Amino acid sequence: MIKNKLYFFGYGNMAEAIYLRIDKSSYENIFLIEKDNDRRAYIDKKKYSKTQILKNINNIKFNNSDIVILSVKPKQIKLICKEINSLILEKRDIPIIISIAAGITTSTIKNHITQNNLSNLQNHLNIYRAMPNLCAINGDGITGLYGKSKDEKKLNSSSIVSKIFNSVGEILWVKKESDLNIVTAISGSGPAYIFYIMDVMINSAKELGLNEGDAKKLVTKTVVGSGKMGESIQNLAEQISKVSSKGGTTEAAISLFNKKNLNLILNQAIKVAHSKSEEISQD
Repeated sequence: MIKNKLYFFGYGNMAEAIYLRIDKSSYENIFLIEKDNDRRAYIDKKKYSKTQILKNINNIKFNNSDIVILSVKPKQIKLICKEINSLILEKRDIPIIISIAAGITTSTIKNHITQNNLSNLQNHLNIYRAMPNLCAINGDGITGLYGKSKDEKKLNSSSIVSKIFNSVGEILWVKKESDLNIVTAISGSGPAYIFYIMDVMINSAKELGLNEGDAKKLVTKTVVGSGKMGESIQNLAEQISKVSSKGGTTEAAISLFNKKNLNLILNQAIKVAHSKSEEISQD
C-alpha cells in the first residue's frame, strides 16, 4: 500500500491541533514548513519524531498521492500558491490540496496555483476547503468540508480529507462552497459566542457571591452537560418549556430573555458573521 507524504504549509495553532491528533503511521513522511523563526524554534523544542521541519520548499518533490494542507493566514495564500506552482511541472506532480484559510475559495486557490505556465493543468487540481473550529484543539471540533475531484475513484481523496479532520472531531460535508460561510458563522465563530455567554454567567455568579473557581465550575459543567443532552433532544423549544416551571426561576429568566429579544440579537449577530464571511470570500 502506497503511503502519502503530508505537508503542512504553516504551523499555527490549528495545524498543530491536526498534526498532534492524526495517525502519523498513515504517512510516509510528514513535513512542517514554517518560515517564522520563533514558531520554528517552538517546533524544534517539541522534538517531533519522523517529522521534518523546513523553512522553505527547497528539494521538495510532489507526487499525486501527496497531501498539502494550507494552514497559513488568508493574506499569505497567494504567496504560498506561487511556491506550489513552482513545484508542479506536470500532471503526476499534483498533490491533494486542503486549505483551512478562512474565506479563500477553491477557485481563488486554483487561479493562484495555475498562474502562468500551469493553466493547462487547472482541471487536474484536487482542491478542498476545511472550516474547523477551536474545539479541534481538544478533539471535540466540528469541521465543515467542501471539495470535488475528477480523480476521486483513483485517489480516494474525499476519504483522505475526511480521515484527517475526523482526527480532531466530527465532520460535515457541504454540497455548495457558499455553505461554508454558514459553517463559519455557526461553528467557526460559535465557540466565541459560547465563551461570551459563559463569561456573563460566571461574572453574574461572582456578583451574587460565589468565588471565581466555583462560578467557573458551575458554568462550565452546565454548558458541557447541556451540550451533550442537546444532541438527543429533538425539540429544544419544547424542552425549554418543560424546564420552565410556572412561577419558577427558569421561567423568570427566559421571560426576560424574550422581553429583551435576546433571540433576535443572537440571530442578527450570526447573520452579521455570515455576511462578513461572504464579504471575505469575495475579496
